[in-house]
Amino acid sequence: MKQVVLVFRKPFEGQVSIEYLFYSLSSYLKKQNVSIINRQLSHYSKGLLNRLRNVFTITHYHKKIIHVTGDVHYTILGAWFSKRILTIHDLGFMLNKGPAAKFTYWLFWIYLPVKFSHKVTVVSENTKRDLLKYINVENSKVTVISNFIDAIYKPVVKPKCNSSTIQLLQIGTAFNKNISRLLDALEGLDCVLTIIGKLTDNLKKQLKEKHITYRNLTDLSIDDLYLEYQQADLLCYVSTLEGFGMPVLEAQATGTPVVCSNCSSMPEIAGDGACYVDPYDIASIRNGIEQVANDKQLTAKLISSGLINVRRFSKDAVAKAYHKIYQDL
Repeated sequence: MKQVVLVFRKPFEGQVSIEYLFYSLSSYLKKQNVSIINRQLSHYSKGLLNRLRNVFTITHYHKKIIHVTGDVHYTILGAWFSKRILTIHDLGFMLNKGPAAKFTYWLFWIYLPVKFSHKVTVVSENTKRDLLKYINVENSKVTVISNFIDAIYKPVVKPKCNSSTIQLLQIGTAFNKNISRLLDALEGLDCVLTIIGKLTDNLKKQLKEKHITYRNLTDLSIDDLYLEYQQADLLCYVSTLEGFGMPVLEAQATGTPVVCSNCSSMPEIAGDGACYVDPYDIASIRNGIEQVANDKQLTAKLISSGLINVRRFSKDAVAKAYHKIYQDL
């Protein structure tokens, strides 16, 4: 089999999910005697010149399998002399754009990269549906290969606590995480909200105005993140858009109840192991959180169902799926 080159973006601060996933996957595949090169791009994906440099970087590889692992889709256009695989995690980059920017992203992040690739993988059926809204592509060219849950996430027995204060966990602070509505829903609730990710000044202002007690943590190691799941009474994940939604699985694998949105990829990923709410309805978010926090029977059911659900997302199954694509090419 030809050598596989995994192409990674140069991540901005806080961007680590794609890198963690595929670096872990490459280590696993190397143990299966798959020859892999991990290639992080030298330039941030910002500005025309940097992006042209990133494309040019890929032209140096000949007669290999070039796998662009996500985000920097346009770089596949430099892989003229190799077999080409593109992984798409979500289409959120098409939102909140003016007409000119939206067309540019459609052309260089969707249309040309998808047409130029020999194979496209997406992380969920929902992402596949979103992709097909923007481009017509033969079904055989697109394969759904989910993300996997890391082995570090194991269920823990949480100590009984007599406090009525609810320990809530929120992962991520991007626009799609819907934190503003979450804060509206939490106003007046006896809780401590732990937010993982950089907060904007507007969110800090809202937290203060709503008198919400919170902790803000950034750049956590996977061990530190695992500890936060262990300490939380429940995960709040009321996003409006998710290509996959790894925190849902990480919480389930830890034995932490999940309250998440009833839209995008989240029902597909969370299965029966979540309490679903309408992310656009503040009352629905509030009711879901209070219901899980106060109903011990429901909490036990969600934990049990979540632990069963995560079995669907093993590293072995994901690695075999990518290995098969590499072999086919």
